[in-house]
Amino acid sequence: MYCMHCGDSNDADAQFCYHCGKPLAVKQQTGQLDVKQGFVSPKNNSGQGKQAALPPQLYGWNWGAFFLPWIWGIGNNTLIAFLTWIPLVNFVMIFMLGAKGNEWAWQNKRWKSIEHFKKVQKLWAAWGFALFILGMLFLFIVIIAAIKTY
Repeated sequence: MYCMHCGDSNDADAQFCYHCGKPLAVKQQTGQLDVKQGFVSPKNNSGQGKQAALPPQLYGWNWGAFFLPWIWGIGNNTLIAFLTWIPLVNFVMIFMLGAKGNEWAWQNKRWKSIEHFKKVQKLWAAWGFALFILGMLFLFIVIIAAIKTY
């Protein structure tokens, strides 16, 4: 489905434009509430900076930001993640990114929907955890090799 305001492509079931946030289709009101459809989701305000309030269902820890801080920061337009390159600051920053990562990512990047946001952040978490495990395995092998040669 294409937005009649900006021309951007959107998912077929989207109600608001991913790019500009405007309604995709205007439905005529009949005066009756369609119980099957429920209510229309609020305007997607992601990517609008500090005034973009985090939806309640997105509160929580962000494992992708915790495990892959500066890489996650690039992918989510959260440049404060580069503070993890500073010694001693990095230890504090990974916990700040884990705690505030969802909020910062929602504010700094435009998302198609809450479901899209959750899906992408879940992928970041999976990749971060996998790379963490691989790093620990590599460290374990190096330590075992060092002990054997000593």
